[in-house]
This record gives sequence, structure tokens and C-alpha cells, in this order.
Amino acid sequence: MNKVKKLAELFELVQYYYEYRDQPIENGENFFSKIAECCNVLEVDLEEVKKEFNLLI
Repeated sequence: MNKVKKLAELFELVQYYYEYRDQPIENGENFFSKIAECCNVLEVDLEEVKKEFNLLI
């Protein structure tokens, strides 16, 4: 169940990225640390996720 929730969170984060990637970061949130946490729980490679979804750091 935890992996399903993290998958949903990763999905929401990717959507958020595409909607707001040109906007300044609010409240000092570390967006990419949240992505990394999801990848860790899902046991997927962070670099592959960044590459697949064109997440620029």
C-alpha cells in the first residue's frame, strides 16, 4: 500500500512540475528531494525518472 501511495505522490509531483516549472519556488520547498524519496520507496532509479520525465535540476 505504501508503494501505491508513493506512486500517486510521484505522479502528482510530475504533474506539478509541468504546470509550475517556470514559476519561483514557494516556501523553500525542495521539490527534487520529494521526487528522490518517492523513487527510493518505489525502488526505481532517480536518474532514470529524471531522464524519462525531463525533470531538469
